[in-house]
Amino acid sequence: MGVLKIVVRILSYICYAVIGIYALICAPMVTGAKPVVVLSGSMRPALEVGTIIYYKHVPQEELQKDDIITYQLGNELVTHRIKRIENGNYITRGDANPTDDQKPVPYSAVQGKVGGLAIPILGYGVQIINSNMWVFLIMVAILLAEFLLSNIKSDKISTSEKGRDHEKDDTDLAH
Repeated sequence: MGVLKIVVRILSYICYAVIGIYALICAPMVTGAKPVVVLSGSMRPALEVGTIIYYKHVPQEELQKDDIITYQLGNELVTHRIKRIENGNYITRGDANPTDDQKPVPYSAVQGKVGGLAIPILGYGVQIINSNMWVFLIMVAILLAEFLLSNIKSDKISTSEKGRDHEKDDTDLAH
């Protein structure tokens, strides 16, 4: 039982670390920034695959040439650089792409302008956890097991301490 408790305790620390990292990743959301993971190399070298970036809604007049924006394209979010503005639409291109994107982006599709905060590599972990519910379920199971094992230990200690207290009480009465 002792080895099991140690293993579960170590795994629970890992779970707490993951939860803490998620909290830090989500912290900028209080300012209205939204995190997104870079999934392709189209914005290399500015944005590497696996980087978590943040975008924030801005008024149309604040968007300019060379700004990096995140926009809705069908069911996907795309993050590319504004190359030019034509008739109120944005002509975008990934930095690593040789040509502009095929369709101009209307302001209504723009989700936001990408800010300066970028967290490299952690996006890989976020993608794994977000796309695999079993990882979340395993974390919950580990934390539940840690809670149960720590309470079993506490119950045994409190029961044995109660027994010692009664022994003391009996001895005190005898004298």
